[in-house]
Amino acid sequence: MSNGATGPTGTTGATGATGATGTTGAKGSTGAIGATGPTGTTGATGATGATGTTGAKGSTGAIGATGPTGTTGATGATGATGTTGAKGSTGAIGATGPTGATGTAGVAGATGATGVTGSTGATGSTGATGTAGVAGATGATGVTGSTGATGPTGATGTAGVAGATGATGGTGSTGATGTAGVAGATGATGVTGSTGATGASANTTPTSINRIYVSNANSNTVSVINGFTNSVITSIPVGTQPAGVAVNSITNRIYVANTISSTVSVIDGVTNTVIATINVGTLPIYLAVNTNTNRIYVVASAANVVYVINGNTNLVVNLIPVGDNPIGIAINPITNHIYVANQIGNTLTIIDSVTETVISTTSGFFTPRGVAVNRNTNAIYVANSANGTVTVVNGINFSIVAAPGVGTIPETVDTNPITNAIYVTNRGGNNITVIEGVTVVTSTTVANFPAGVAVNPLTNAIYVANGSNNTVSVINGITNTLLLNIGVGLSPFGVAVNP
Repeated sequence: MSNGATGPTGTTGATGATGATGTTGAKGSTGAIGATGPTGTTGATGATGATGTTGAKGSTGAIGATGPTGTTGATGATGATGTTGAKGSTGAIGATGPTGATGTAGVAGATGATGVTGSTGATGSTGATGTAGVAGATGATGVTGSTGATGPTGATGTAGVAGATGATGGTGSTGATGTAGVAGATGATGVTGSTGATGASANTTPTSINRIYVSNANSNTVSVINGFTNSVITSIPVGTQPAGVAVNSITNRIYVANTISSTVSVIDGVTNTVIATINVGTLPIYLAVNTNTNRIYVVASAANVVYVINGNTNLVVNLIPVGDNPIGIAINPITNHIYVANQIGNTLTIIDSVTETVISTTSGFFTPRGVAVNRNTNAIYVANSANGTVTVVNGINFSIVAAPGVGTIPETVDTNPITNAIYVTNRGGNNITVIEGVTVVTSTTVANFPAGVAVNPLTNAIYVANGSNNTVSVINGITNTLLLNIGVGLSPFGVAVNP
């Protein structure tokens, strides 16, 4: 029979008490489904009876619709790391990026401890004999003795056979001068002979006048600049890592300190060739010449001594102990005093060049390096690389007069004997400072890492060696402006002028 229509749901009745579960009877045949009566109200939930035995499993009903996704559970603990896989092949090298801009030069580090003095090298061959010295003045003529009386002339005998010539006797005293005879008639003029060939013209101008000499530390050469044209005319091979340069304008000799080879090269200013090489102490840096005595003084910075060279023989003739790590040196030829700056000792050693002994030591410096003397005022100028000042010392009592501030890391100093101007190179500031007396008047920018400086009194030009860009700057001494930069060798360091 068909199912009737479902009536409205009634209110749920209270749940009755659950009865005891009876034994499950045998399953009867399913009767026809009667009409569904109205649902009673749900009664109160009775106590749960004992669980009956599970009936036979019915057929699986249709899968219901999927319910909404539950909230995500807490993340589980991380599992153990798996074994590393095999290394993949290296990828292709990427293109090189553009080079970054060069940073500014860092402050120079403190000077390292002096290394152990190396063994003395073999003595070099004797150099060529120097030019002859100036002849001494002729002594005064002695008084002429009185003239003896002339004896009578004997009669002339017949000429005998000529005997052997006897030894020449001493010259007799001069007799009285006789009365002058009557002048004879002038004879006829002889025929003029043919004119001889004209000889070669003599060179009346020294080839070394107005020359500037620049040491190139990494080229092991010295560049020679013509001071009239400011152009390089030649390059001279010298020792290893040349540094300081000095000139004797009287003998026309140029002296170069070779730092690594511990030698001094002697150059002939006429031929621009090395004529001698002199062995000195370890790490020679700067040197100076006393033109009055033709002696050369070389600072051996690792040996703490000054080597004395005789310019006539090119031989070392003396050693003078000085302070700790000497660097700069200068001479006042008027007072015959030599000044040596001791970089680690922070002192200035004063030497008497006549006796070649130390006569005084002055302290109060700050890593001193370059030294120069103004012979007109007898003032000494010392560059203090550690605090950017130049100490001015009185050349009479060796007391400190002033210490004007200059640039960063001052290196070397030179003076102009005509204008009394003092020029200081500042390695860290890429400029030079100009001082008059004890007053700084101006500064001029040059190229990178200026080291040596020298004044040309003939042209009033100042030459500055720029170590980082292989040039020499030329400055006008009147306007203190940069005129030009001259290309030289690698890492120029020392400069000297032969006016």
